[in-house]
Amino acid sequence: MNLDRLQRAPNIAIVGASSPVGKELKDLIQESGLPVGNLKLIDTEEYAGLLQEFAGQIQITQVISPSAFDNVDIAFFACSPEIMRAFAASGAAIPEVTIDLTQTGREGILFLNGLTSLSQITPIRGASYFISPHPSVIVLARVLYGLQRGIALDSASVTILEPASERGAAAIDELQEQTVRLLNFQPAESKLFKGQLAFNILPEIEAAGGTENLIRNQLAAVLGESIPIPGLMMLQAPVFHSESFSMFVRFSKASSIPTLDDVRRCLEDAIGGVVLNDTRDNSPSPVSVVGSDKIHIGRIAQDPGDPLNFAFWMTADNLRLAASNALGIAESIMLSAAAPR
Repeated sequence: MNLDRLQRAPNIAIVGASSPVGKELKDLIQESGLPVGNLKLIDTEEYAGLLQEFAGQIQITQVISPSAFDNVDIAFFACSPEIMRAFAASGAAIPEVTIDLTQTGREGILFLNGLTSLSQITPIRGASYFISPHPSVIVLARVLYGLQRGIALDSASVTILEPASERGAAAIDELQEQTVRLLNFQPAESKLFKGQLAFNILPEIEAAGGTENLIRNQLAAVLGESIPIPGLMMLQAPVFHSESFSMFVRFSKASSIPTLDDVRRCLEDAIGGVVLNDTRDNSPSPVSVVGSDKIHIGRIAQDPGDPLNFAFWMTADNLRLAASNALGIAESIMLSAAAPR
């Protein structure tokens, strides 16, 4: 790691450059205008030699190996959890400054832009391993934090509709193949999912249980003890991109009964990219939010039988949200390197 180069135009590596979130990250870095020295695209042998465009130049995808990180200042791991675990198990040294989007549960500095203190990385000294939270954590933490700042929360519960893209390119391909086969009156084949996902919803009990535990742990780390951790139920939805959430919250009896306008004001003031689209003609859907790094809230309903209870419909592009937070971590690292010592 070169501190002078880190603050000006770091050399960057994206591991898993061919994954859905890796591609999103590459595109976002290019769109953001982040000053980059050299960019290395790294993946498994299956994708070695793949040509990808970045900033008007053709980049050749390299095979993941210790030498691939030579002269790299910031490494993004946007690969599958299996690749990350295999690389760590090989005994290879993790790059000095790493931003991990793989959700393997490795220990590191969990960093959510707008909620995590910059003091955790300012000034940066030596090796640093940062974890970008699961996209569901980014959504729920920002929304719950915004609500709690204005009205005390008593409890919350959430049903998460997870897209295929959250489980990688193979899951996207399987959903697409199942859809095509069913439209051609052929039986759907299941390899990754535990049954037919196309035109269906699956509980995916084992996969969902592990992800729910990860989300709970990350929310507790980000929010602390002042905000209740919601009850969670994750379901596998037959959509390619964007996570959706049906959330119920109960506000504390110690608070005066909030109105819909009170709740809207809390969310408008929430830290980090919450957009209210709760009008009849402008309600968001998983399709409409693709390409946005905002959290879109499409419906807020107060329970007429108990006015302390509120229901919310929310959706966000999981790939864009994850890539945006990871890029924000990199920008904070660059500012840290420029901070006086």
